[in-house]
Amino acid sequence: MSANIFYMQEVTKHMVNVQSEFLTFHDKIKLSEENQELRNKRDILLNKLRKNISDEAASFTTFNQGSYAMGTGIKPDDGDFDIDVGLKFDIDHDDYSDPVQVKQWVKDALDGHTKSVKIRRSCVTVTYQKDKEPIYHVDFAVYAANNADKQMYIAKGKEYSTEEYRIWQLSDPQELLNYLNSLYDDSDDRAQFRRVVRYMKKWKNQHFITSGNNAPTGIALTALACSYFTPYYSKDFLTNKKAYDDFKALKRLVNNIQNAFNLTWDSDDGCFYRTITQSLPVQPGNNLFEKMSNKQMNNFYNQISAMYSKLTEAEGKSKKSEVCQLMIDIFGEAFPAAVDRSYVGTSESA
Repeated sequence: MSANIFYMQEVTKHMVNVQSEFLTFHDKIKLSEENQELRNKRDILLNKLRKNISDEAASFTTFNQGSYAMGTGIKPDDGDFDIDVGLKFDIDHDDYSDPVQVKQWVKDALDGHTKSVKIRRSCVTVTYQKDKEPIYHVDFAVYAANNADKQMYIAKGKEYSTEEYRIWQLSDPQELLNYLNSLYDDSDDRAQFRRVVRYMKKWKNQHFITSGNNAPTGIALTALACSYFTPYYSKDFLTNKKAYDDFKALKRLVNNIQNAFNLTWDSDDGCFYRTITQSLPVQPGNNLFEKMSNKQMNNFYNQISAMYSKLTEAEGKSKKSEVCQLMIDIFGEAFPAAVDRSYVGTSESA
């Protein structure tokens, strides 16, 4: 599928170019898909899982999933790095009425490797600690992959969940990765998409309390980008070379997200709130904002509007130092500051 590409040809306010600062910022915050330490932790655990898993367990294959696999992960502010691994068990979910039973195979095989191996609702989590603080965790999502309907199902439910919360849910994270890769024919367009998603995630970490459902999830921001992002660049039609502008791409995405909110009457609070819906673009296609309250979504709207105002203000600045300071207000100190260069007889922005 080829996206509708917008070329940077429209008349816009003059502003200094901060693409190099955005690229420096991106390199600083991105969680590389080649992070060796995370890969080592994953591989050690997978080797232990294969060695220790019960003879009663079905055979399985593995794959990376989540932001690590999609190339949209950022370094965590709290230092707790994570990687998501999918385990595709060769079972039909209809043969296992209790999905937690299958997750228990994984927990039992890994128990004791660290002080914390827990069955969570959507995965089995192994946490590594240093000085009693988490520094890494590996999430194992468990799937039934050999079903009569040819679909994939993820095991949902905690170790002590009641029966109503122990379910198999349609899910295909590998299809999500395929979907993202199909959005743009040009690999450089896809790279800008991933950069902008990372910027949005860093902004979220700076401006939201991330406990509970106060903040939009990373997958929700990624799905919004799937719906509302378009690459932004100028193009030399003689050489066919593109010059990408991440600032402009980000500003347009933020504006599109802002415009996607609707007014919703909240009968409990007796007022209107700005709310938003966004479906996961692959199975199970659920609304990724369904767990946020109307008031929490309204706060998301206020924060995205404040971000857009900052970006608009930056667009009117003529000095790089002023633009970068506004970006620091948005993203935090990870964004590089700039010093305007002075010249004899004149001065201009770097």
